[in-house]
Amino acid sequence: MDTGLANKTVVVTGAGGGIGRELCAGFARVGARLIGVDKIDLEETGQYLRMLAAKSGDFDWTTVTIDLASPASIQAGCQRIREAFPTIDVLVNNAALYGGLAFTPMEAIDIEEWDRVFHVNVRGSYLMIRELLPALKRAKGKVINFASGSALRGSPFLLHYVTSKGAIIGMTRALATELGQYGIRVNAIVPGLIDTASSRGLGEASSKVLKATVEAQAIKEPLMATDVVGTVLYLASAWSDAVTGQLFLVDRGLIMH
Repeated sequence: MDTGLANKTVVVTGAGGGIGRELCAGFARVGARLIGVDKIDLEETGQYLRMLAAKSGDFDWTTVTIDLASPASIQAGCQRIREAFPTIDVLVNNAALYGGLAFTPMEAIDIEEWDRVFHVNVRGSYLMIRELLPALKRAKGKVINFASGSALRGSPFLLHYVTSKGAIIGMTRALATELGQYGIRVNAIVPGLIDTASSRGLGEASSKVLKATVEAQAIKEPLMATDVVGTVLYLASAWSDAVTGQLFLVDRGLIMH
């Protein structure tokens, strides 16, 4: 079925990570005009997108380096995006600080690490929306945020991360109400624990947590980055024009909400 996303302009943050790459691949397959955003060296992501272009047929793409922890970097990067693409049809706020965080009791969380998590996960997502808002208004665009099932379950020992994702849920609902007057739809993907390099980067406990999570799911198969792509494409497409302010759990039945 035609998604209607061919030649639509799509911004994906965290494009260099495991989930981001699969999102880029999904949008490439439907012929979207893709802007991949990350703070890391995007040369490798560019090579990946060139490979996708060769496989999927030619499509327009570019990469922009933005550090979501830096308001100045977000402002400068989004200005570049707006100048090149005055109309933005879809913004996917996928980037988040997660990999490298250690399971830590709440009283032992370093305050600087707490701030880094919130600067990237919450403020970064907010500023991406704010800076691209004029371009989103022109398109009556779609904003797709990434929350986490941990915010619904109350997962322990990652309080800063879990709280930041709860804030994304609140942001999604508030912005859906506020931006609806411009025809902008705002929804959130709420994934379970996806098996990526980031989720395996939490130290020795990672494999145990992944195994326990799979056992708790209704469908007892690991959740992979590819599993969220279909729901994101749905929310990006005209098929979801009547949907805003909603949470979409993609977790193989970990949470029944």
